[in-house]
This record gives sequence, structure tokens and C-alpha cells, in this order.
Amino acid sequence: MEAIKVIEKLLVRDCVVKEKAGRCDCCIVCASSMVWRLVLLFPESYIVSNAAAQVFPNLTSIYYAVRDLHVPVVAVTGSTAVNLEKFVGFDFQAAEVEFKLLRKIYEENVDILFPLYEGDSKSLNAALMEINIDVQIEKLLSIPEFESLVSKGELYLCGLVLDETKVYGEKVAFYLINFNGVKDPEEIRNHDLLEEIPEAIRKQKVKRIHVQF
Repeated sequence: MEAIKVIEKLLVRDCVVKEKAGRCDCCIVCASSMVWRLVLLFPESYIVSNAAAQVFPNLTSIYYAVRDLHVPVVAVTGSTAVNLEKFVGFDFQAAEVEFKLLRKIYEENVDILFPLYEGDSKSLNAALMEINIDVQIEKLLSIPEFESLVSKGELYLCGLVLDETKVYGEKVAFYLINFNGVKDPEEIRNHDLLEEIPEAIRKQKVKRIHVQF
């Protein structure tokens, strides 16, 4: 049986010991399908994952990363390859809790987004992911401890999209779509706190599909 082979693999596969990073430099809240990429690209990160990059199901883990691991960045990261409509439609009791916020986002925005992206399912899904990330960051900012750290410049909240379906550009890459709650790409590019990032990178990698706020 395939399942038995999987269990056997878990039992006998050699665990390669690698030097552990000295500290975590960020907390990445992501869609679970992205974990393998993120582990390879950002081994110094503390990764919290669930099906649709939802903050509240894992809020204690995020709080632990900020308070005890002292990460300076929390990055809510989604992917254009994640179909959010699938999770909105889950007929499963636990989904009522886990995807409550996602369903609210969908219900409040779907009538606006469908006419804008009619016939373009990739852009529609990317727009939904952007709005989903925006709301997750808003929820983090609504927590006094997080808001205080952000206002003092001790914590940065980033919204990132991994463009796996090449909606934003010609190759798979990360794009910054939200910074400390700011959603306007031009405002993000010119943000004082991001001045150390070369202008060419900011122009290329700060981008949104949905810019109507």
C-alpha cells in the first residue's frame, strides 16, 4: 500500500544534521503549499503555515515569534497558485472557525472583483489573495502589542505574494504588496523605512494586481 510506504519512508529516512541558524530573522505566515520553498530559501525564518495564510488560527505562534524569538519582521505570504475560493467553500465544521475571516473577505469583495476580472481567473485569484493578506495584516495591527512595536519601528509587517502563475511578471518571484498596513504601491516604494532597498528593486518588486482601495 502507498500509505505504508510513506510511513516506512518516515521511519527510515536519514535525518541530515545541518548547523542551526543562530536566530530567526523573521516570522513567515504562509499558505502550507509554500513551506518547501520557504524552508529552502529562508532557513533562518520561523514558519507558521495553514491552508490559506490565515493569521488567527496560529496567532499564539506568531506572538511567540515576536515576543520570545524577537523577530523584527512578520511576513504574511500568499501564493497566486492557492485557490482561495476552494477554502471558502469547504463544508467542514472546523472551517467555520479557521476560514471565518476569509469567508467574510470573500463575501464583502466578490461582487466587486468578479466584474473587474471577468474571464481572467488568475488575476481574480491574485486580487483575492492580496485583499486576504491586507486583512490579515489589519488584524495583526489591531492587537495592541503588535501595533505598539510597529509604531516604535521595532516590528515590520509585510504582505508578500509569491507569483507562481506569473500574473505579476515573467518568472516566479516574490512581490511586496503591503507594508505596515500601507497598500498603495507608490506609497510603499517611497516609504522612508524602505530607503535602504535599492530603488530599482522597489520599482520592480513592489506591485499589486488590485489597487482600488
